[in-house]
Amino acid sequence: MGVPGLLDALVDLFFPKRCAACGAAGDWLCAGCRQELAPLPAVRCPRCGAPGIQHRLAPQWASGAPAQGCRECRGRDLAFAGASAAFVYEGPARALVTACKFRALRSIAAEMAELAGPAFAAAVACTQTDCVTCVPGHRGRSLERGFNQAELLARALAAGGLRFEPLLVRVREGGRQSGLDRAGRAANVRGLYALNNGADRVLDGIERVVIVDDVYTTGETLNHCAGVLADRGLQTRAFTFARTVRRSRSRTLWTMPANGMPSFKASQPQP
Repeated sequence: MGVPGLLDALVDLFFPKRCAACGAAGDWLCAGCRQELAPLPAVRCPRCGAPGIQHRLAPQWASGAPAQGCRECRGRDLAFAGASAAFVYEGPARALVTACKFRALRSIAAEMAELAGPAFAAAVACTQTDCVTCVPGHRGRSLERGFNQAELLARALAAGGLRFEPLLVRVREGGRQSGLDRAGRAANVRGLYALNNGADRVLDGIERVVIVDDVYTTGETLNHCAGVLADRGLQTRAFTFARTVRRSRSRTLWTMPANGMPSFKASQPQP
């Protein structure tokens, strides 16, 4: 089991799992709250992964001219070929991410990987992925928690048959991204990441890499990580457990029918 697994088992023994969303005993996300997870719609931007554009995403590496993109990414210089996520960052998905970050329990990350596994498998099914890596964590917060949740998520997702390598390192301790707009987030992560010193030993034969993180908000963190890898000639895609979905003035309510094609209806304009 190893020391981390043993510690988690002891924590679970003395502090039984309770649903991060509703508090019910049993799992970090109870059966009822699992049903309330909102999968990211299948119809989304082929460039940045934002839902709403009328295009069914093809999980393949970019070739030739880049896709035109959507309102969210048009005109942006994105270093990754595409992005996808398992869930919309709201409700139970937000509760799990928050619990993983602030309760510092590895088993929450394991449950997140289990839930996101099918979406990750679909995202890499046609990509001929050579390697999975992760966004490096803030050293101070990783020491405080004992882990980097993005790395735990990436390792668990890669365990299905892919290779995991920690290709990136954080070279300085930037501030928190929460509360910043896109420009602020871009400035905050500029020069923040570099290639890991040991990465040169494993780059032979690696061309296509999936970068894993917990949440896609504006994409700036993932974009800068992808840029570091692109400088070494690597092609990258991004995958996150959840993604922030921006609503238009007429709020979009997504539904996911059994056929996998999302539909939506507009409610009254929001103030």
